[in-house]
Amino acid sequence: MSENICISVSHSRGTSHYLINRFKKRYFALAAASVLVLAGSGSYSVYSLYEESQLSSKQLNVLNKQSRHLMASLSEESEANRALRQELEEKRAELALLTQRIDDVEAVLGVNGEDGEDMSLQARVDSAAVSSAVRATLFRLIPNGSPTPDTRMSSRYGSRVHPVTGKQKFHHGLDFSARIGTPIYAPADGIVEVVRSGNKGYGNFIRLNHSFGFTSSYSHMSKFNVKRGNYVNKGDLLGWTGNSGLSTGPHLHYEIRFLDRTLNPRLFVEWTPDNFESLFEKENKVQWASLLEMINNMVSMQVQLTQTPRYNPTLQTANNLAEQHSDGDQVQVSKL
Repeated sequence: MSENICISVSHSRGTSHYLINRFKKRYFALAAASVLVLAGSGSYSVYSLYEESQLSSKQLNVLNKQSRHLMASLSEESEANRALRQELEEKRAELALLTQRIDDVEAVLGVNGEDGEDMSLQARVDSAAVSSAVRATLFRLIPNGSPTPDTRMSSRYGSRVHPVTGKQKFHHGLDFSARIGTPIYAPADGIVEVVRSGNKGYGNFIRLNHSFGFTSSYSHMSKFNVKRGNYVNKGDLLGWTGNSGLSTGPHLHYEIRFLDRTLNPRLFVEWTPDNFESLFEKENKVQWASLLEMINNMVSMQVQLTQTPRYNPTLQTANNLAEQHSDGDQVQVSKL
């Protein structure tokens, strides 16, 4: 048996014959098989790399989308942070302005104590609100200012020679020189206790009953604008000056009393928010400390009630009564 293999290859110039030894044939087959295996492995590797490349590409696309989303979110967060920082700066500026205003109010009210820095802002606001409300209450309910603005005081409170009788007599009020028909205004809230016409003594006369035991009276008037039992507010028109009764000329005789004891009206006429303490220092016939404590407690309770709204049966009843009488007699409900 021949050990050679003849391979014939035909071409244009003829046929070529190649002899391959049998052993070489085996080597050739093995080499061919190896080439096929390597080709297959290479193809598989290339395919695997292609699949991995496709997967990586998809993952990269997902990551790119996530990156864009995160960048957009980061941009939104950055914008939101900038807006929040700006709002925070504005709030800080508002807080600084509010604190400065509270400082100014405390300075005006005289409530800026040594412990003011240790108090919370809310406590300082409450304290200033209470102090301001106390002052507003006092100036609303206790006579202050002139009943006839822009008129001259012609006779002071105290001992004097009476201009008619010529005798030494204590003058219990102030006289304001004013032409007949000069308006007279209520110096505080109150109720008209007396309206009396007359040609002797005090002449045409009105007395107002204010809160906390204070009264004020007006003499020698020409005409009245109120009736007995009327409630009046500070600044309401009571009537007009005149020359009725025991008088040497047109003027208003003005008195202020506390528990029927006369007080110097000039202290009350000159009492303003700018000299708030002056009245308490100069007028010693009134227990101001007790009065101020009572009003302070009352106002503090009102402040607390406004901060914690709740149903108030008494106030609701008062409101119902006011509504029921809206078409009839007037019912006044005072709120401090």
